[in-house]
Amino acid sequence: MNWKTVINNQYSLSFTTGAALEAETVAIAKLKSNLVDWKDVRADVIEKNTLQARTESTLKKLYGEISRRLKHLSDQELALLISSDEKVQKQIIWLAICRHYKFISDFAKEVLYEYFENSRYQISLDDYDVYFNSKAEWNENLDGVSSLTKSKARQVLFKMMRECQITNDNKEILPQQLNNELRASILKGDADEIKLFPGEEGF
Repeated sequence: MNWKTVINNQYSLSFTTGAALEAETVAIAKLKSNLVDWKDVRADVIEKNTLQARTESTLKKLYGEISRRLKHLSDQELALLISSDEKVQKQIIWLAICRHYKFISDFAKEVLYEYFENSRYQISLDDYDVYFNSKAEWNENLDGVSSLTKSKARQVLFKMMRECQITNDNKEILPQQLNNELRASILKGDADEIKLFPGEEGF
């Protein structure tokens, strides 16, 4: 399957499994590079408990989440994920998360990027709530979620942003600078994805 064909256009809050999962994502990406076929990767992960999960059901859940994200990356981006330093790895993981979850992608573009462009460098939980409520008006699957689910999704999203160094512990938006290879790969696909990275001047 071509990576472009799997980009998700539906809002979903099913991103509460383990937040960014940086080390685990890089490990699965390396396996994919060696084994090529995703079926072989899954079998190897389950056989060897690569993610060191306590139960097989947790292992399968973690692998499923990570593999679904990684399938949104091109071969070039997967190779870059494996070979790059931690900063670039975090940016690629953020890219994969945003491609899989339109809810997060739109938050990055409509809130983080726009705030930064307008010299507003800090976000709050209230900013998330305003964003969520605006989307819930037009999306039945969001409008019907419980307050607990909404709160959990908010908690995990803010954790993801910290782990990927999109924001810091004080919820301040951190300016991003992509290296030339990652920027070129993004621009070759959808140039608007540059807006996933606040402060990036490549757009």
